[in-house]
Amino acid sequence: FETGPCCEQRPLPRSKPGSLMWSFFVASAVLVASSLASFVQPPCDTSKSPAEVCDAFCNYRCGFYNRSQGESGAPQRLTVYRLTPSNVTGIRNKDSADARGDIGYWLTKKNLTAQCAREPATPGCILEGQNLYGLFVVEFDGQWGPYAQCNPVRLGGKNPEFNPVWRDDRNFLCGQDCLFPTATGCHGFQPEPQNFSDAPDFGPKCYCDGTKRHERTMGRAQPSFLRVPSDGEVPHAWGAQCQDGYKQLPRGHCLRGQAYRTLRAWSFESAVAMACDACRDDVNCTGWTTVDNRTVNLFAGNHSSAPGPCLGALAVGGSWHKQKSWFGVGRLGGFWYSTPAEGECPRGAALGTGGCTWREVSSVYKNASCVDGKVDASVEAFGTNCFAGCGRPLNRTSDCYLSCYRDVLMGNAATNTSRIPHQQVLQPWKDAFTEVDPRKGGCPDVAPLPCHGPQCDPLLSGPSSGPALVI
Repeated sequence: FETGPCCEQRPLPRSKPGSLMWSFFVASAVLVASSLASFVQPPCDTSKSPAEVCDAFCNYRCGFYNRSQGESGAPQRLTVYRLTPSNVTGIRNKDSADARGDIGYWLTKKNLTAQCAREPATPGCILEGQNLYGLFVVEFDGQWGPYAQCNPVRLGGKNPEFNPVWRDDRNFLCGQDCLFPTATGCHGFQPEPQNFSDAPDFGPKCYCDGTKRHERTMGRAQPSFLRVPSDGEVPHAWGAQCQDGYKQLPRGHCLRGQAYRTLRAWSFESAVAMACDACRDDVNCTGWTTVDNRTVNLFAGNHSSAPGPCLGALAVGGSWHKQKSWFGVGRLGGFWYSTPAEGECPRGAALGTGGCTWREVSSVYKNASCVDGKVDASVEAFGTNCFAGCGRPLNRTSDCYLSCYRDVLMGNAATNTSRIPHQQVLQPWKDAFTEVDPRKGGCPDVAPLPCHGPQCDPLLSGPSSGPALVI
């Protein structure tokens, strides 16, 4: 038996006269479950080929955990958070995150209101409205699996996959690359399922045709835009404004083409920040160069490169980056999780019973406006000088406000804005959940609106099953 902070031993019921055979059956069942659930598989060796890795995972010979990070692969409890519409509760067939990961997800949506007004089918627009945060304590078997994208089923119209009439928030589907689920199942950008031992954005991908293990395990991913950036398409020293949507020109090359605008800065850092921001704002901009690290030329249309004493970058990524995507703003790190309904343990059943891998132990809900407001206040206080320059400093949907907010999160040499320390973003958000007193930053508990369907929070429909049993 496992004992400790996540677990509690519960004795078998006393035998009654004439029930010896039943007691023997119960004891045998518990011993069998114990031998299955207490077996900790070794971590998967992701240096091997995808076929080898996924064969080992699918046949229960390994799990996707990391011993170098102190993980043991043993059962444990985990606190996860989820931003959700007020009538969508629980984590059955849902994605969630740790504190850093959920703040990162919320920040990606700071400028989404206008985009959703133009294109309501944009992924994430389900969360445009009165939302809640749920805090969930989850117990799981410690054997991570592939991360699954869980989204509401899209219905109606000639092309519900990309242009649905509505989305059924009572029915979420989960799957790898399940970005646009419809009544016919999951759909995404990947035409055919493919195994990856370590995909760049969402970690390993395995499709277990026989055991279906990938449909039961709790998934985990650390999308690249959540991580602290490293030198990729451009050097990290160029600053946060250039880290997404640009590719550095080969050293010693300049652009030949239509230079349509010139910018003047006072340092190399301000020049590249100014160049990347200005080029991202302009849909016509296709690249920029500088010769003296102070003067920047923006280019439009087709161009070519030629040897010369320039430093510069090409704009890549299309309209996603041109709309100033907020994916990765803040770079707080963190993880995202998936909890497929197929892997949930029935109430009172031990982890491992019937292949189950996770259970919800407790839940609490807070108004998202209260929680997010704590972070907003911290960002506004840190960036007072920038926000004061806006005509309406605390109009939280204005372009000026959002520009300052982004600059405070990232730092911006072009506007002389320092980057806010991560802890000044994280702590107010955590305090909103853990503090009871509003004067200390706490937000009151709230009751969600009625939730319908089998994917709702089971702990809201009746009494909790009490401390979970892990064997």
